Amino acid sequence: MQYKGEFGGGIGTSSYMGQIKGGFKSYKANFNLFYKKFLSENFSVRFNYEYVPLTANDAFSKQKQIIERDFNFYRTFHEFNFMFEYFFKDVKYLNSENHVIPYVGVGFGYLLNVPTNKNNFITYTSDIQKYTEQFWPICTMPINFGLNYRLKNNINLLSEVTFRFTTSDLLDNFSATDPITTANGIFNAKNSGNDKFYSIKFGVSKSLFNLYGLDKSKKKKKGRGF
Repeated sequence: MQYKGEFGGGIGTSSYMGQIKGGFKSYKANFNLFYKKFLSENFSVRFNYEYVPLTANDAFSKQKQIIERDFNFYRTFHEFNFMFEYFFKDVKYLNSENHVIPYVGVGFGYLLNVPTNKNNFITYTSDIQKYTEQFWPICTMPINFGLNYRLKNNINLLSEVTFRFTTSDLLDNFSATDPITTANGIFNAKNSGNDKFYSIKFGVSKSLFNLYGLDKSKKKKKGRGF
C-alpha cells in the first residue's frame, strides 16, 4: 500500500519581535494546518498554513521614554509556507514502536495581512490606502525546531518553535525610514533591521498509510526503504 503523507495541525501562541514593546504580555493564540510527505526516512517536505495574530504595546515597557511614546498595534496575518525538514532519527511507522524524534526545518513563505490592521499612531487618508498597505507582499523565511513523538496507529504528537525572518520592517507599521508624528512628538524607530516573529505550538498529525506496509512481516520481506 502506498504511503501518501500525513495531515496535521496544532495550536499555540505567536509573538512579535520589533520596535514596539512586545514581550510575554503580547502573546496571542494561533493555530496551523499542514500536509507533510516523507521523501526518505530522514527528510520530508511540508506545506503549512498558519494564522498569526501579532500585537505589541509600549505600555508594557519599563523605559520612561517608550511608555510616553505610547504606541500600540494589533494585526492578523495568514502565512502560507513550505519547508524542508530533517529528522535526526529514521522515521519508522511500525505499530509496535514509539519514537521521540527531534527535527529541524527551513523554508519560504508568504504573509498576508487580513482582515485586522489597527494601531493608535497612523491616520489613514482613505480605506484604499489602508487596504493597499495590508496587501503589500511580505515574504518570510521560517526556521523550525521540533520534537515528534510517534504513537501507535500512525498518530504523531508534536511540539514546535518556529522563528520567522521577514522582508518587511512594517509588520507594526513603524519603521526606521518613516518617522511618526503624534501629539506626543516625532518618533523614529531604531534601525534594527526587518521585523521578526515566532510561534510555539503543540499539535497532532495522522499518517495516511504505513511507510513499510501493513505489518512487520512485510517490512522484513521488503527491507528498509520506501
